[in-house]
Amino acid sequence: MRRLTPSPALTALALTAGLLAGGCQKAQLQQILPPGARVDVFPQASQAQLDAIFIVDDSRYMAVYQQRVAASFSSFLGWLDNNQIDYHLGLLSSDVPTSPGKYLGGGSQQYFTSGNVQDLPAAVVALGGNGSAIGAVLEQLDLALRGPPANFLRGGAALFLVIVTDDADPWSPAPDLYYYRTFKSAKGPGDTGIVTLSVLAGDVPSGCYILDPNNPSQSFFAEPAPRLINLAQEMGGTFNSLCTPNFNSVFDALGAQAAGLKRVFHLTVTPDPATLQVSIRATCSTPHAALAFCAQTTNACNDVSPAIVCTPPKAAAPADGWSFDPNSNSIIFSGAALPPRGAEIEVTYTQAAAGVVP
Repeated sequence: MRRLTPSPALTALALTAGLLAGGCQKAQLQQILPPGARVDVFPQASQAQLDAIFIVDDSRYMAVYQQRVAASFSSFLGWLDNNQIDYHLGLLSSDVPTSPGKYLGGGSQQYFTSGNVQDLPAAVVALGGNGSAIGAVLEQLDLALRGPPANFLRGGAALFLVIVTDDADPWSPAPDLYYYRTFKSAKGPGDTGIVTLSVLAGDVPSGCYILDPNNPSQSFFAEPAPRLINLAQEMGGTFNSLCTPNFNSVFDALGAQAAGLKRVFHLTVTPDPATLQVSIRATCSTPHAALAFCAQTTNACNDVSPAIVCTPPKAAAPADGWSFDPNSNSIIFSGAALPPRGAEIEVTYTQAAAGVVP
């Protein structure tokens, strides 16, 4: 995050690209700032490559969950496409005896790629519920990372691991610390920060139920999965209940996480909330769909510092927009209002008077 505190001499002038940050020119802000105003500038993630692995349990009773995953995958992929992420996506089953670490679907290359995922939902449904009752999902991930298809794992690309299971996985034999270290080191020394693990499983402490869509008098049970949940939290990922009614919202959140997009931006000093103004400077190649949440957009791609300037709406969560959280002194984006990849978020404000708590 970079910050500017203009002197009074600048208040009658527009800030220009002559302001430097870290030896690089700062993008032209093209605005006249009032006396005492500050501008905090936050870069959104610029990662353009992603390697993702989804391991989906194929044991008995999992078919109903697989259908929900397949129906919601478009929400996940939409985030990647809207942010122009070049992705590889591998699909695994939990069936140890018949397919240890085997990648399923995606043609001869054994994995799916950007723009070539039309068969992915069908591949998820095809897993079915006839696999082994021994669903060692952590062990399967370990094997898959040790023997991936040629060219699947790319140097520098983020690695996003997702487990979908109704089991607690007592079957994976190694200790949790082993899996943590193995997964985190899958991209090589120094790249542990680009590897995350997320889990869709049963809630702690009692698990969860969903009704059988074909027979509402019956229900399906997902066991509590504390082992998997704890590992996901240690690896910087998230846990989502397998019984969440709206799977689209779950895969929305996973897609934003996979794209590496941040929602929370901590301000340098405490602002006067009444003076907060938020804008987003997106790259000129940003797809229109990624800026659909903007209240207003301005094409400044012919300016000295080219950008599409977005004015995001102000709205409290869960609505689409930004809000100020005084407890964390942060700007928080909610819902679909998420700055796209490679954007800069500019927050203009006046510092709160000493002793004033917003």
